[in-house]
Amino acid sequence: MCMGWSKVLIFAALLVLLAACSDDISSPVGHEFPTKLYPYEVTYDAATYRQRRDNLVQRIPSGSLILLTTNSVYLRNGDVNYDFRPSSVFYYLTGFDEPNAVAVIRETGGAPSSSQLVMFVEQRSGSSVQWLGSVYGPEGAVTYFGADSAYGSWMVGGWLKQLLASGTVGDVYANLDDNDETRAVFTQAGGDTHSVHNVDSYVDEMRIIKDDLEMRLLQRAVDVSVQAFAEGIRSIAPLKYEYEVESVFDLVLRMNGCPRTAFTTIVASGPNSTTIHYTANKRQMVSGDLVMIDFGAEYGYYAGDVTRTVPVNGTFTSEQAAVYDIVSTSLDAVLAAAKPGVSFEYLSGLNVDILIEGLLQKGVITGTKSAIISSNQYRLYIPASLGHSIGLDVHDPWSKGNYNERILRENMVLAIEPHLYLGAGDLTVSPAYRGVCARIEEDIRITSTGCEILSASLPRKRAEIEAMTNK
Repeated sequence: MCMGWSKVLIFAALLVLLAACSDDISSPVGHEFPTKLYPYEVTYDAATYRQRRDNLVQRIPSGSLILLTTNSVYLRNGDVNYDFRPSSVFYYLTGFDEPNAVAVIRETGGAPSSSQLVMFVEQRSGSSVQWLGSVYGPEGAVTYFGADSAYGSWMVGGWLKQLLASGTVGDVYANLDDNDETRAVFTQAGGDTHSVHNVDSYVDEMRIIKDDLEMRLLQRAVDVSVQAFAEGIRSIAPLKYEYEVESVFDLVLRMNGCPRTAFTTIVASGPNSTTIHYTANKRQMVSGDLVMIDFGAEYGYYAGDVTRTVPVNGTFTSEQAAVYDIVSTSLDAVLAAAKPGVSFEYLSGLNVDILIEGLLQKGVITGTKSAIISSNQYRLYIPASLGHSIGLDVHDPWSKGNYNERILRENMVLAIEPHLYLGAGDLTVSPAYRGVCARIEEDIRITSTGCEILSASLPRKRAEIEAMTNK
């Protein structure tokens, strides 16, 4: 194709411009392109899910029916739906991740009792496949997900009606709050003639201790989260917007095949850091700010949850450094003390004791430690819990009841996040420290003798954070 001289000159100029900008084009965060850790690949382990179902039928009264449902697809606006994610309880017991499915689990007898799984799933054909894509269907539910039998979802009402009227069903244990349509079908099938109990508490107790499949997926979720922090921290600079930093985290997330974050990302700079769950991420960062970033990737439906507090200009002020070091000292002590048999109440008390002692020693607050703790004044500075369980949910189920009933056991996975929030208007805080906040969060697995830090490859010491920011 012949090209005029003017067009040739324009094209040449564009080539020169592209060459000059090539580093920026290939390096959206100003350095090497984010590393892809591994392809997103979750191996379905039918034996693991079957073992979970077998364990569940042994926990509930003999003769009971377990009825599970998963989430529907919800309208966002116009003809656009929200991203679908299965119910955690349903997914934990089936591994099935398509909407509006129903699973019925019954014991088959024997010692110990084993389980039988019947599934009702969506079917598609013709134009619906062209528009929406294929689904597993009943055949796939049997072949890939270990169902003993499976049917189209339209059959669930009649099937349940016949079963409930047979006189062979005792109480029903269900998670009907997860899908209103399934609840209506169950009621119409005669469900209101049976005693119905929430199955969640039984499943929640099972989910406290992670199995090998869960540990593999959790570690990968944490690995991607750590990689996102490694890239994201290096992208921080004065005059950038919070959402620019968030975009780097999202890039690493998607490059590693993760479909979504485990929760809404928090990039809270300057005065925004005093809001515990700040998610607007709209502010322009300025030199002298701290920015608190709380991020977690979701991998195979399992959550990572990591937090770092970073100086926007690469250097903590003396006041910021003092507060950060107090939090870091507490985290070190809590991790050293975490092991089977220790109560979460003890760890929480240890955390409060170290944080308040540190604030008093630095002259951040005045008074006596015993009075500040006994009067609950400490909650002004430590407003949230020390941590929580993580798994399929970023706040995964934990033992019900008080802290003193939460005893650490091997293969629990926890996010531990000591923090200090010193309010800008808090008159109990020395003026130089008002508005300074810091939180550091690590994901850990309780081992037989202590704990393993799943997020250990991400630096957390103050000097290390400064070094990362200044790269």
